[in-house]
Amino acid sequence: MGKKDSYIYVILTSVVCFWGLNVVMVKYLSFFPPVVIAAIRMLIAAIVLTPILFVKKKEKCKLSVKQWLFIVAIGSTSIALHQILLAWGLQHSTAGSSSLILALNPLATTLLAALLLGEKLSIRKGMGILLGFTGVIIAVTSKGDGHISFGLGEIIIFGSMLMYVAGGLFVRGAKSTGLPVWKLTAYSQWIGAIILAVLSIGIYPTSIFQEMNTSWFTWFVIFCSGGISSGLGSLGWNYGIQKIGASQTSIFLNGMPIASLLFAAWLINEPLTYLAIVALLCTIAGVYLGSTSRSVKIPVCNKSREV
Repeated sequence: MGKKDSYIYVILTSVVCFWGLNVVMVKYLSFFPPVVIAAIRMLIAAIVLTPILFVKKKEKCKLSVKQWLFIVAIGSTSIALHQILLAWGLQHSTAGSSSLILALNPLATTLLAALLLGEKLSIRKGMGILLGFTGVIIAVTSKGDGHISFGLGEIIIFGSMLMYVAGGLFVRGAKSTGLPVWKLTAYSQWIGAIILAVLSIGIYPTSIFQEMNTSWFTWFVIFCSGGISSGLGSLGWNYGIQKIGASQTSIFLNGMPIASLLFAAWLINEPLTYLAIVALLCTIAGVYLGSTSRSVKIPVCNKSREV
């Protein structure tokens, strides 16, 4: 790691820590209806990202119909549906187990890319997928009496993760059209926020806000979750991808379940058991194997060598 790139690693580490904390924050906010809290958080994230559109205004880039379709698809899947299912699932599951399921993102992406896009699935990546899912099964069974019990909460969180993966596949297609990352991020965030706002207003009366605990601390948590974790977090992540590439950036995702488990134990008193640690190690190892390629060193004959 060069000194000039060290700040990128600091940014990505901070992003992953906030994403891990975000699972705990959404769990704390589970007294809100899922659609309502998702709408509020994503609206804040969209507002935080809006200045980018003005800063980058000089970079003219007229969007085609195809690019707009990609933006709508991304906003619908990886933002709207992902956030609704995340908030709903955390009402029925623990933050720790949920974070491990969400950490399967790169493995699920690899698997779906192989099934839907015809990408090659190596033995190494296959082992990573198997190990990662084993970790999640251990995490789920460690909550109960030792029997496999994939409950409603875990199923919903798994669906949330799949929606994010689907959005990621749409992002691949959008990038192939030359759509700038900053426009893709900001516009898709607004699309998702608008969808969530319409659903929220259509399902719930405005009087529901008067019945909720909206203390200053609650709003502080909402702002941190929406503005920092979702808004600035997505910016930092995309910036990292641009600077060091997607493969290196994805390795940092290993830190998300670690952060979630530690924050959950510290802030909301979720038990950190030995089985949870074993599950964490399995998931991290699986994600690492499934999202990285084995480097092959070619021997080079040198006339001299350093001692």
